[in-house]
Amino acid sequence: MNLATHQRKLLALFRSNDEVPPDEDAYIQRVARSKDLEEARGNILLWRVWVLERTAPLTFNLLKQRNLLQETVSAFIRGHNISPFRETQAPAFLEGLSGHQENLIASVAQFELALLMVKQGDCGFYVVRWHVDPLRILNSLARGSPVEDEAHEGAYEIHISQELPSGFRIVSLHDKGACA
Repeated sequence: MNLATHQRKLLALFRSNDEVPPDEDAYIQRVARSKDLEEARGNILLWRVWVLERTAPLTFNLLKQRNLLQETVSAFIRGHNISPFRETQAPAFLEGLSGHQENLIASVAQFELALLMVKQGDCGFYVVRWHVDPLRILNSLARGSPVEDEAHEGAYEIHISQELPSGFRIVSLHDKGACA
């Protein structure tokens, strides 16, 4: 086996908890059964969680409240070739969650990704649609407080741009006015 193939197989061991095929070489089999691999996987998960807690705090808090954090971060690790540079991890994570099946998670991730990009100098104008009033939700998530289950349903947008005084504006589509 050449070095590149060997390295890819070792990387696959870190990303997956799947059984190693019995025809794999003895070294890969030994690594797959080792306690060191289990500990390394745990350390990788903890590092990703630590980074995301600081770089994507709103989405992180929502996933934590919904008891989806470990499952979502583990899936992210398995499915992405993640750079070790923490600056690249939040955008990739948020982009992946922007299409989440749960609308609230998708909206929070889209908002946080657009805000992150604008803060880093992106000159774009972004619009994130919400099916609930985002003001209370974002306030709760920013404070680390529980999100109210009985959020006010409606049609809202958040506009995100460097041109806006605070970087974003919440617009109620019911009255076409800015909420924040």
